Amino acid sequence: MDLSKKSYEELQLMMAEIDVELKKREADRRKDALKAVEDAAEKFGYSLADLAAATGLGKRRGSLNKGVPKYADPKDKTRTWTGKGRKPKWFDEALAAGVAPDQMEL
Repeated sequence: MDLSKKSYEELQLMMAEIDVELKKREADRRKDALKAVEDAAEKFGYSLADLAAATGLGKRRGSLNKGVPKYADPKDKTRTWTGKGRKPKWFDEALAAGVAPDQMEL
């Protein structure tokens, strides 16, 4: 793919799409890693919760994982929302403009 022939806007859109895809793949990798750790713990007769409690890691609160984006602003694909928590202003504005939620899904 020759990127030098792409417009600035096309490159920005590609970057936004790549960012969303990387976040999805990171979430998948985390799920796979968690499954592998759970399987390893089970092999020794423990649950992951047992091991976390034994190390004190089970007491941490909060999460750095903000979730995988589910929706993107139709006007600016870099603005995304996971579908959880308060709806962003751009989402409500798009709905008011007649854009269906499934049209904004990634």
